[in-house]
Amino acid sequence: MESSSATAQDSPRAKIDWLNATFEKPAMTVHGLVRFLNGLMPGRLDATLDGGLFGFTERYRLQLRLDDGAKVEVGAIALGGESQVGKWLLQLNGKGCGMVTDWESVQELLEGLGAAISRVDLAVDFLEGEYSVDDALTLYDTGAFINRGRNPELDTQGSWHESGHKGRTMYVGKLKHGKTLCVYEKGRQLGMPDSDWTRFEVRLGNRDRVIPLSVLTNPDEAFVGAYPALRDLLQAAALEIPTQREETKGTLAHALYHMRRCFGAHAHQAMEATGCTAGDLIEEVRVHRMPRKLDPSGVVAGLAWPELQAQIERLKT
Repeated sequence: MESSSATAQDSPRAKIDWLNATFEKPAMTVHGLVRFLNGLMPGRLDATLDGGLFGFTERYRLQLRLDDGAKVEVGAIALGGESQVGKWLLQLNGKGCGMVTDWESVQELLEGLGAAISRVDLAVDFLEGEYSVDDALTLYDTGAFINRGRNPELDTQGSWHESGHKGRTMYVGKLKHGKTLCVYEKGRQLGMPDSDWTRFEVRLGNRDRVIPLSVLTNPDEAFVGAYPALRDLLQAAALEIPTQREETKGTLAHALYHMRRCFGAHAHQAMEATGCTAGDLIEEVRVHRMPRKLDPSGVVAGLAWPELQAQIERLKT
């Protein structure tokens, strides 16, 4: 199956969207590791001890403070516990991966630590629906996911009935077996009911396989190598910055639409009753931090007010 909008590419289309890596206790301290990671992200990275994780008795939550004062949780460092026999864990969540500016240095760090990747997610976005959930299902039905003579297990979730608007998801394979593909309607997940944005996400685990550290700097190769069906997809995929901007637009528009619906009349009455200006009212209710659901990397990508306004208008219809 070929996309009509395929174009040549010069940079990776697949992006790292989650990373778990384990390694033996290093010579550096937790805060030394945090300082190194801080050099690969904007803002200031802090570590706070908070409970345990995956059998590790100590978990340090990694929180990034951006220049505007916003705080974003980007992952964790975990250690301790008899079952872990001296190992450490570095975890970067989706937001944390989106803030990394130098994956080559991350790879070099993990190589120096003798680390092993236990989980990595690779995401590829089709903002205009160049490949859709329906296309993925067709590929499955025609045997394009067959590997070693077997078709992987298929599972579908979400609004598959024509009246549904919350988006559809399909899973090929099982993560407990070490590999799965998740295809879902990302735009609709973000509250954009007319969006064709679809995400293909390969999730790799280390069960019965060694995930090479080179996946961090060559995610495209790992993505297409996961299933035969994915080999022709990448040329049509969106670059990272347009994807970040689209995600920010959807999240903000959805929130502002519902803010107007729920509290627009209150704002109007406050201005009518007190004579305050719109600027005064905004400053009174404005909170100077980043919403939890907003990916900070999308803010860096830039978004124009007319784009956001147009998306809000689409939600009204």
